[in-house]
Amino acid sequence: MSGIWILLLLIIAAALPLIIVFFWFRKSRPQITLTWFLAAAAGGIISLAAAAIVQSFFSPPGNNEPGQLLFGVLVRVATVEEASRLLTLIPLIYAAIHLKKQETSFCAALGLLSGLGFAAVENAAYGMSDINVTLIRILTAALLHGACGIRTGAAVFFIRLNPVKAIYLFISAIVIHGAYNLIIISPEIPSLLAAAVALAALIASLHRFVLQPS
Repeated sequence: MSGIWILLLLIIAAALPLIIVFFWFRKSRPQITLTWFLAAAAGGIISLAAAAIVQSFFSPPGNNEPGQLLFGVLVRVATVEEASRLLTLIPLIYAAIHLKKQETSFCAALGLLSGLGFAAVENAAYGMSDINVTLIRILTAALLHGACGIRTGAAVFFIRLNPVKAIYLFISAIVIHGAYNLIIISPEIPSLLAAAVALAALIASLHRFVLQPS
């Protein structure tokens, strides 16, 4: 198989969760039009680029010092990535609120799309050397970013209505993200647990925010 076809399959595989959610929303949430879908996915890609720029200013994480390890997991990765997602979602969600689409579920759905857009590009980048990596990350990292995206999107919605709840949701996204990363980098912990954490977080976030009546 030629390189171009491998690259195409890699891109399709990485974007598969985003594609599935798009068709799900077309049936269950028609108010999320193609424009909203593309804007949210693009926001996720922009947040990935912004996070990568910020992370480049940090020193490489230390593997031997517990303090450096926790800093790398919770601050360099989880906090930076969730903060970049939050900042890119603010103008999008405020535009939705301005257009009277004020349901929490609508804003959380935009967060889900943003998270999956982030994951699609990140997974494709990781899979450039081995497509199996992309397939594995679809079952782990994509679920994780989707769950955190939902919570961050809901946090943006509550910034004005309930700042305490907004802070709680944002911190919960960081904690979930950090816990997942800590499991991934810990050789003594089975990787299956990371997939279980990501799936449980996604199901809980979907049930609490996205699947509620609009």
